[in-house]
Amino acid sequence: MSIEMLSTQDALERIKASTQGGQQVLGVDGFKIVPEGYIGLLDLILDLSVHPISPQAAESAALQFVEANARDGVMWEIVIGRPTIR
Repeated sequence: MSIEMLSTQDALERIKASTQGGQQVLGVDGFKIVPEGYIGLLDLILDLSVHPISPQAAESAALQFVEANARDGVMWEIVIGRPTIR
């Protein structure tokens, strides 16, 4: 399975677009880029799929998470799927 790595700005745009497109952010994963590839950072995992949450609340939580944890050398994967509640 391949991972689409996004810059912080691209991740924020993807999060906003998901809600506008009728989908929902289910999770956010942060990765540190290293010469050998990438390392998943356990402190940069946000799982929004465990409990029912509205697409708007998921968008807000994901945006806040990415903005609060943005730093040099970190790329993001945004997991998008069907809304858990409407």
